[in-house]
Amino acid sequence: MAKRGKGIALLSIGCVLILVAGVWFTFNIIEDNKAGKQSAVILDKLNDVQSTVYDDNAEVAVIDGEKYCGKITLERLGIDLPVHHKWNYPRMKTAPCRYSGSLETNDLIIVAHNYKSHFGSLNKAKIGDEVKFVDVNGKTHLYEVCELQTIDGLAVDDMQAGGWDLTLFTCNRSGKLRVTVRCKRK
Repeated sequence: MAKRGKGIALLSIGCVLILVAGVWFTFNIIEDNKAGKQSAVILDKLNDVQSTVYDDNAEVAVIDGEKYCGKITLERLGIDLPVHHKWNYPRMKTAPCRYSGSLETNDLIIVAHNYKSHFGSLNKAKIGDEVKFVDVNGKTHLYEVCELQTIDGLAVDDMQAGGWDLTLFTCNRSGKLRVTVRCKRK
């Protein structure tokens, strides 16, 4: 009888864990879809921007109270997204963010969630892929993927090292590593 009770308890725990995993999975899908829709709305507004302002010596567009520095496009991966001017976690829920650097200093670093609708396909980038960054004035800056790396999630100095003109990164599925794409201007 004790074995049967243990079995029922373990089966119950297993069912609860499966249920929790299902809820978590569903939550992530909902968050991804929401982020994709928000990015699309912002991108439409960014394409229609009539005026810009300056923030930290950089020209930005203000859309719904948030500042954007431009948009990033990796056509082969189906990525076409607005980029927030400054990074923080709440902003990353809607669009990629400028993590550090700038176009002017040729050290721009952009981070995004690994949502399917954001940088979820970044791990499929290939050396030679073209990356476009269009600033808020409509000027296109062309880059070429030169290196793909996986960096430890805590290695902030490694993320900023190497003298790359453009770096794109996101978490891998575990969240412990960073999928990193290094680019040079064309």
